[in-house]
Amino acid sequence: MEKKQRASKSVERKAWEREQRMNRIIDIVEKLFFTRGYEGTTVDDIARAAGYTKRSIYIYFKDREELFLSVVRRGQELFKAALEEAAARPVSKNQPLSIGLGRAFYQFSLDHPGHLALLMTYEAKLYRYASDQPPDEEDGFRAECQRLSREYGSIVTRAIQSDIERGLIRTKLNARQLMLLLWGQVLGVMQVILMRKASFRKVYGLSPETLFEEFLAMTRRSLG
Repeated sequence: MEKKQRASKSVERKAWEREQRMNRIIDIVEKLFFTRGYEGTTVDDIARAAGYTKRSIYIYFKDREELFLSVVRRGQELFKAALEEAAARPVSKNQPLSIGLGRAFYQFSLDHPGHLALLMTYEAKLYRYASDQPPDEEDGFRAECQRLSREYGSIVTRAIQSDIERGLIRTKLNARQLMLLLWGQVLGVMQVILMRKASFRKVYGLSPETLFEEFLAMTRRSLG
């Protein structure tokens, strides 16, 4: 029994050490992707920054795409948590739940612009739009990112469906279709804000937050 316990602890210790090494590599990869982007970062760059050989990196991650997805997953988890927190907040009778999610998106974009940029790269290059489910044989980071993307999309869709049922949104689109339209609109506004944030108030005479709140108000009037 004692021998089995020692063996079990040894396995647990090795698993913990592997996870720690992987997290350290992901920390380094995250910084590189934030500054250089997906296309501008190579596995050689990552190995040098981590102090490993390429062969050592491949012990933990099979390729550059998996390294990228490991960072995307972090951003997705942060984004999902922000939306879940907003969706759980109580709202007044006439307050659309989707407005609160819009504000959560705004704050996430300001707090995590690097992650937002990588999420957009992921959606443009690697996310599978043709199917709601990944192939059965797929696992690992790609499947996890696919799952997380569906989950936070569902949070927004449910909020929109609730607003439609409460009579706060009138539309010919179903909730999922409207989610897609609003996602495109809010993302476009946030990209403009982030690109021009440094001199926004000086050039345009108002704060980014004021502009975004006006965008939300205009959206609500158009759908109400």
